[in-house]
Amino acid sequence: LRDIGGIIVIDFIDMSRARNRDAVLKVLRKSLDEDRTKTYVMEISPLGLVEMTRQNVTDGVREIITKTCPVCDGEGVILSEETVALELDRKLRDLAADNPAPEAYLVQVHPRVSSLLLAGPGRPLLELEKEVGKHFHFEGSEALPMDHFLLLEEGTADEIEDKALPFREGEELLVTIEEPHMYNEDDAVAKIDGYVISVAGAGRILGEQRLVRIEKAGRASASAEIVGGADGQSLPEGADTPIESSNGAAGDDSDEDKPKRRRGRRGGRGRRRSRQGTSAEALEGND
Repeated sequence: LRDIGGIIVIDFIDMSRARNRDAVLKVLRKSLDEDRTKTYVMEISPLGLVEMTRQNVTDGVREIITKTCPVCDGEGVILSEETVALELDRKLRDLAADNPAPEAYLVQVHPRVSSLLLAGPGRPLLELEKEVGKHFHFEGSEALPMDHFLLLEEGTADEIEDKALPFREGEELLVTIEEPHMYNEDDAVAKIDGYVISVAGAGRILGEQRLVRIEKAGRASASAEIVGGADGQSLPEGADTPIESSNGAAGDDSDEDKPKRRRGRRGGRGRRRSRQGTSAEALEGND
């Protein structure tokens, strides 16, 4: 009973005889008299059950071997993506009202939240931008708590759009084909920090790495083709993709007509983190 407190039920066996029950209860009460922790013992039942209460004076076994969940703070539930998306919509309106000078903002959010604003019913982001007269671009981060967002950049619409797009048309990068396409069984999907890249003809190579060329890039997703066709040569895990140097060391031909190749990593060109001291804002309790 050293670390046990509260209501305790003890189940003794072979307690069909009354004298055995009395003897066990007598020994139990005698032992508990030596316990400095306050206890109260009920009579033993015909089934051999003893109910007792014992004052909590130390952390119990559960408290010793566990800790409070950092996500739900011990409540056992967290906000749904839909609720967080609504809260983010409200926070972005407040941001535009409190800081009206910039034309556009680059905001880091969890991908599951940004997807609801970008492609949810009614396209909420388009409605938001129309009402406040500002542009919002998202950068996905799986590591960011779902109910937080981070303001990365603010500026003119052209500046933020240029920094927000992680890849450009014609750019080549190494990706892992992660899952089948939802609507086209011949295609598949790769993801980089929540940014979805639909790869044509990749439905048969799930789990493999391929060098792909971006054909079209948008706010939340891009379409790409495998370099060399659907059966393009796979690259070993962790292998670096070739990058042409400015002095032509990677080949005999000039680089000027070759698309840039790089590892599949999101970040945009020339992206910088925003003002010093900007930190993640919880969507709850920060009004």
